[in-house]
Amino acid sequence: MKQKRLPFSVAGLFLACFAATPLLAAEPAPVDMVDALNGVFGKHAGARGSHAKGFCARGTFTPAPAAEGFANTRLLSAMQVPAEVRFSIGGGNPRISDKSRSARGIAVRLSGPDEGWDMVFISEPVFFAATPASFVSFLKARVADPATKKPDPARIKAHNEQYPEGTRQPSLLAAHAAPASYASTPYFSNHAFRFVAADGRSTWARLQFEPVSGTRHLSEAEEKSLPDDFLEMEFRSRLGSGSVDLDLYAQPAGSGDSLTDSTVTWSNGPAKVRLGRLSIDRYSGQDCNDNVYVPTRLPTGIEPSNDPILRVRAAAYGVSSTRRAQP
Repeated sequence: MKQKRLPFSVAGLFLACFAATPLLAAEPAPVDMVDALNGVFGKHAGARGSHAKGFCARGTFTPAPAAEGFANTRLLSAMQVPAEVRFSIGGGNPRISDKSRSARGIAVRLSGPDEGWDMVFISEPVFFAATPASFVSFLKARVADPATKKPDPARIKAHNEQYPEGTRQPSLLAAHAAPASYASTPYFSNHAFRFVAADGRSTWARLQFEPVSGTRHLSEAEEKSLPDDFLEMEFRSRLGSGSVDLDLYAQPAGSGDSLTDSTVTWSNGPAKVRLGRLSIDRYSGQDCNDNVYVPTRLPTGIEPSNDPILRVRAAAYGVSSTRRAQP
């Protein structure tokens, strides 16, 4: 079986991750993070370590008038930008039920003539780990006991006592049913980015997509009656009636909001800034499945924060991508 090549952009980001911001020796390495994912979900040929189940779509991104003054990048000043989109369900099980109360994901790649932008969002405003150490601990605590086939509650309790931030995202996910559609789900970057305008002014902000059709979760009856694989079919059917539209907003940081902890929500800071609209008009199956979306692949005018999880993503994705390519 011919081995797939690791995309150049991912390989470059993998090396830059260590050259620019090396992790502390006490922190788990990116390979440890991928091992932790595989430990919970198993290894599945050709599948991602997380967000293994998903599908692809295509469309365009149209910047809003306010976007050009928010960051000095051509991608926010163009008339329209081609967009590649992958929707997914959190976790490394490619056969997970669409009704599971786990995070949904959207990865968007905007491609301009001379630069690109990868956005990687999930359906909750916070991540489950603030550092690589808490990431690995969270997952190891959820490895199923061979006898019960379920995680050991005592191990989860011990993790929560050491890393209390690990309770926030699970609590949010448990508070509502699964999304009724990828088109009626909000998505959040969790991480902060610095947006630099042409005059040098800068704004730290998190990003979020808001569904134009509104947010809707499954009803109790739908949870019982729908099949485990309904989301992809529902999305394809929806496209038969028109595009799926999501508005992109920047949420500026307020006083005291952390720029480096993705497990905490932000306060009511300055008003959100609408950056544009993503309009998806074509389902494309698995044609983007081999692509790797790295949230530190940014255009001119947008810079990453020093969030420990954000800065390690490129390297961890590199490890996962290499494993996927192996026979």
